[in-house]
Amino acid sequence: MADVLNCKHCGGAIAVTGYCSVCGLKIEYVNKALNSSKYYYNIGLDMARVRDMTGAKEALKKSLKYDKMNIDARNLLGLVYYETGEVVMALSHWVISVNYFSGRNVAKRYIKEVRSNPHKLESVNNVARKYNQALAYAKQGSKDLAFIQLRKVLSDNNKFIKGYLLLALLLIDEGRVEKAAKALKRVLKIDRTNPLAVRYFKEMGHSDEEIMNFRDHPEDNYDADVLFVDDAKGFSKTGNVDFDGEPIPVGRYKDINFYKYSIAYILAGLILGVAVTWFLIIPHRDKEADNAERDLRISFSEEIADKNVKVTSLENEIGSLQDELDDSKNQIVGLEKKIASYEAASVQILSEEDKVKVQAGIKKYNDMSYDAAIDDFDAVLDKNPDSDIALYYKGMCYVKKSDNQTAKQIFTKLVNSCPDSVYYTIAASYTDKTTDSDTSSVPEADGNNDADDDGQDNGQDNGDVPLDE
Repeated sequence: MADVLNCKHCGGAIAVTGYCSVCGLKIEYVNKALNSSKYYYNIGLDMARVRDMTGAKEALKKSLKYDKMNIDARNLLGLVYYETGEVVMALSHWVISVNYFSGRNVAKRYIKEVRSNPHKLESVNNVARKYNQALAYAKQGSKDLAFIQLRKVLSDNNKFIKGYLLLALLLIDEGRVEKAAKALKRVLKIDRTNPLAVRYFKEMGHSDEEIMNFRDHPEDNYDADVLFVDDAKGFSKTGNVDFDGEPIPVGRYKDINFYKYSIAYILAGLILGVAVTWFLIIPHRDKEADNAERDLRISFSEEIADKNVKVTSLENEIGSLQDELDDSKNQIVGLEKKIASYEAASVQILSEEDKVKVQAGIKKYNDMSYDAAIDDFDAVLDKNPDSDIALYYKGMCYVKKSDNQTAKQIFTKLVNSCPDSVYYTIAASYTDKTTDSDTSSVPEADGNNDADDDGQDNGQDNGDVPLDE
């Protein structure tokens, strides 16, 4: 039916049946919609050229309904909004246009020109907010506040049609039809067929012919502030003059220039700041410093008290330890005396020959030559029958030979003859424990374990006999 083309709606391939293979639309309907979009764009363009902004706006909206990607129609609609003072709406359409087509798009230049002046852009952004505030004041019946806001709106954007229409409506309500007519003429100069402006003119009694004359011959540019002052009716009889000596018309006002008072305001602000600092900030800081110092003193006092308590407890502990140390010294002295007495009592007066024999016997005992050791100890006992060291080692020799009966007799003699001997305790234990039948219960005596608690026989086992010199 037709050559394979791309669908202008979704970009899909067009089948031979004439339908899009992706979205399913018939290419005939798509082409008709695109042609309708161009048709309404041309109508909107013609209306915009004759400054029929309202008609152009409606035609361009219809054009975008048929084809939202009609870049020319969207850019022109942004221009129409910009011309009627709705800069925000104009920017939104231009941004959408750039997003649809980022190539050589004139919308980029429009956006750049608007954003090149940040101050103007900020004032334009505040127009809608101020207009809404004025509309709220008008609904509340606060007309004076509404006039103030509308003056700010029209000073920032002298093409804002909605502001002029609201101002004309308020002026009509107050009976100031001449001022209202001036505002509506300004609307017709911007938008020749604005339906609200035409309606307001008819409400004021103007005929269609007069309204057409207002369209064809609108007033030249004038300051929007003129709409917010009363008509001059001559000067007052008192000859009122303004601050520069110029006569002031009745019903008008003049803004006072406060720049010459700026130095006084700065000085007053400095004085007020110093006073606030002196009477409010400094006392507060001083109070905080006093509180901090007091808290610091309290914390230091508590720490000192804790340290004093610890020092006192440590001194008491030192005193108790000193007392214990003195008691220990006394006990050591007593033990030393007792050991000395034990040594004196246990050591027998032996001759040099007997001493040699005793040492020889101990060596033979350590070498496990028990019979030879017994002969040496018997030779000593013949001359010194009460020698505790000879008796002790002789008894130990019999213990090693497992002759417990003989060992018991010898240890019994040692216990009876030498009650103050250092070997008394060990000998007594052998007399109590040693029996003929039980040899395992007898403590083992050797050269290293034969001494009592005072450690007297360690030297004896090594051959050093504690003999009297």
